[in-house]
Amino acid sequence: MASSLSILATLSIIRTTFNDLIPKEIRNYLLRFIRRFSSEFTLVIEETHDGSSNHLFKAAMEYLGSHLLSASSAEGSPKRLTVGKSENARKISFGLDKHSEIVDIFHGIPMKWRYNADVNTTNNQPRSESRWYEISFQKNHAEMVKGKRERWCSDTIKLDHPMTFDTLALDGDLRNTIIEDLDSFINGKEYYKKIGKVWKRGYLLYGPPGTGKSSLIAAMANHLNFDIYNMNLSAIYSDSSLEYLLLHVSNRSILVIEDIDCTVKLQNREAGDQTASHPHGQATLSGLLNAIDGLLSCCGDARIIVFTTNYKDKIDPALLRAGRMDKHICLTYCTVSTFKQLAANYLGISNHDLFSRVEKIIKEISVSPAEVAGELMKSKDPINCLEGLIQFLESKASDSEANSEQPKPEEEGGNNKKQEKVSKSKGSTETDMKNSDPPNHNAITFVVVGCNSTSVGEYTIKEELAPILKALFMKHGNIVSNCSLKSMQCRSSLLEIACGIIHKLQSTTLDDLTEPQLQSMLASVSDLESLNLQVGWLHKRLDEIIEALQLVKPSSTLKEDDRKNLSQTISCNEPELSCFYQRSLVDGLL
Repeated sequence: MASSLSILATLSIIRTTFNDLIPKEIRNYLLRFIRRFSSEFTLVIEETHDGSSNHLFKAAMEYLGSHLLSASSAEGSPKRLTVGKSENARKISFGLDKHSEIVDIFHGIPMKWRYNADVNTTNNQPRSESRWYEISFQKNHAEMVKGKRERWCSDTIKLDHPMTFDTLALDGDLRNTIIEDLDSFINGKEYYKKIGKVWKRGYLLYGPPGTGKSSLIAAMANHLNFDIYNMNLSAIYSDSSLEYLLLHVSNRSILVIEDIDCTVKLQNREAGDQTASHPHGQATLSGLLNAIDGLLSCCGDARIIVFTTNYKDKIDPALLRAGRMDKHICLTYCTVSTFKQLAANYLGISNHDLFSRVEKIIKEISVSPAEVAGELMKSKDPINCLEGLIQFLESKASDSEANSEQPKPEEEGGNNKKQEKVSKSKGSTETDMKNSDPPNHNAITFVVVGCNSTSVGEYTIKEELAPILKALFMKHGNIVSNCSLKSMQCRSSLLEIACGIIHKLQSTTLDDLTEPQLQSMLASVSDLESLNLQVGWLHKRLDEIIEALQLVKPSSTLKEDDRKNLSQTISCNEPELSCFYQRSLVDGLL
């Protein structure tokens, strides 16, 4: 026993003497030289990195603290552990003592952890302690261990995108609304703290391809002077890797997840999507929800998360609620206002004789701002450029018309009976109206049956009604935003009813309308209002039209001269009602 203690004392003296006499640089060189012939690979995690605290060091300390006590009874485990509890901590934490080791099994691979500490005694510097962990494992496992953790690319790229809110083409007050929301967020640190919310903001940008989602993100980053982190969910190995990446997003930054509906199969639970199974080793919907809105989301300040999608209805509602996606921004097809802004940006003109032709076609077709911008870039001469754009739009309109006239495969053969049934129903309804039967609240039959559907933002509607819906959104906003029905299909059907009423009014003169028809429209509008659609303006206009009809058509036996005199009287004495005798009955509605 005495001889064993003597040997241990001798080895201790030799080690101390070696550390005192041999400079640290030489010791490190000798260790590196010895490791060349070793089968082990070692990773060193220092407490500081590039002059700031190392997040990996803290993560390693927490990881070992949760494993040490249970592993301390195993053979070869350290017999000395550090233990402590800070004032704000809820439980006791454990750690490795200085220069002690422990073996941990990670995915079946032995990982040897060693904790080191060294005191800096340089005369020119104040006394300080440096700490680090070493992880050692077999070299043949190096690639597997390093591949288990995704990381942000270390080679940052300077954002030099020229898009700003001054050059971004957006309709109406949308630009000002977004800027005000961003400014309110960036100046609201104390407010968020006061109400007990994490200082972060979520935006959902949705709409057809080419409507400016990426450009809007660039404008947001330039406006706030924020960094941009672009994340591809389909490349994330696991939920823990997703959490790691989000923890390492810097403050004052925008995290962008594009095409959220298709980059990874996140199951839409409300839609009952059973095909969206998660492959092994990929981020899940639950992991994403916890990462962006769980406890880990509080690790950082002034962060913005932006999701983009072409199909909002395919996203699980859990992702869309406030607190995750606070503001939903719909970017639609090119409108007249958007075209004028693009013309000003690309051609430097605010008006031209050819504008009216362009605007007329844009109202009738669905064309993205990106397509219009592409045509405006083809020539610097305004006339040549606008003529080329008109030719492009006319070609697109012809293709759209040809596609709408071509019957779909499912409409041929076996579906003819369905079309005959609809036509019969329509004819019966018209007969009922002529016979002055009580109005049928569901009998809105003035929409063309069998035409192709198209998308306007997130809604699917008959193609011929698309221009009306765009104009409706421009004038009155999203009238179904407060609708009690949540399904996009149901909301699209309700919008189709409202647009069908407007279509009927636009295409019919007062002479050709009957009071039963108008009462049927009015009943349908009342039904829409009962579902919380914002169509009070349409209800009011229908009431005015019915009143005008009673004035203009007091009797079917009026002579032509009497009718003319009556209409002139209305024009002079009731200027607000004079427009009802003209072809368009919805001036001011859209």
